[in-house]
Amino acid sequence: MFLPVFAAALVATGCGRENDSAPPPQPADSPSTNSGPPIVELTKDQLSAIKIGTVASYDFPVEKTGIGGIDFQNNLYSDSALSTSVFSPVTGTISQMLVELGDPVQKGQALFVVQSGTTNVSVRSPITGQISAINASSGVPVDSNTAPAPCAVADVSIKWLLANVPESDIPSYSPGQLVKATVAAFPNRVFEGTVAKIYPDADANTHRFAVRCRLSDKANVLRAGMLANYTVTVQKPVRSLAVPANGIVREGDGSMTAWVTSDRTHFTQRVVKIGLQEQGMVQILDGLSPGELVVTDGAIFLDNMLQAPVDD
Repeated sequence: MFLPVFAAALVATGCGRENDSAPPPQPADSPSTNSGPPIVELTKDQLSAIKIGTVASYDFPVEKTGIGGIDFQNNLYSDSALSTSVFSPVTGTISQMLVELGDPVQKGQALFVVQSGTTNVSVRSPITGQISAINASSGVPVDSNTAPAPCAVADVSIKWLLANVPESDIPSYSPGQLVKATVAAFPNRVFEGTVAKIYPDADANTHRFAVRCRLSDKANVLRAGMLANYTVTVQKPVRSLAVPANGIVREGDGSMTAWVTSDRTHFTQRVVKIGLQEQGMVQILDGLSPGELVVTDGAIFLDNMLQAPVDD
């Protein structure tokens, strides 16, 4: 297992020393005189500027990201199939309507009162949701069979995320894939759901496909029209060798290097090939082997030592 990881972007060579508290670096014999890869020897005090860990495997998620819009299910207020109609259980006249269109309601909450003879009957919501229709008011006669119902309640615990996906990405999408979304109003809250439908036709102007996702919103805090950043897991995670980002240095020629050690004192620079990057971890495609000891934090410190002048 790696030592503690500090998420950071890959740093470029030549950015200066990263740890001013460490003693001035003392390079080993000039690396330019060696025919092999550069080697640096650290003193006991200099070792405090780095961290060392073991090369091990890490699961990299394979994801697609983008921006979408929040909506209710299929025009909530105009599609009666998505709402629960609330009829009066008795014949009578509405004496009081207790809710308005758009009001949030709880299961069992009184919605309206019907006067039947000398009795007043409170009619309650069968579900928790939001008032999606009001079709009656005080003084209107009602019964248990005549449509439309005095009011209707919609379950708004599920919202839609509508995403426009580039046509190059659409082969990666399929119904049922895990979706996670965030909105600016609640930046620390993640709304989870699944891909529900991929529409068959691309937009002729943008060449993007519409993808509809279902998001769980039990607290009913999402509002139609909100922008959402989303991530869709499009396939199973890729398990691969990895090291923390602070253990990788981008060199001036564009190559990527890591520092390997067998005795925790002498460090050899190794060119590596990298792939996916996620949460401060970098996938290693070539250059390192499982179980090798590698610098996991402070690799730039060792790189800077190669640039330090050799004492006369």
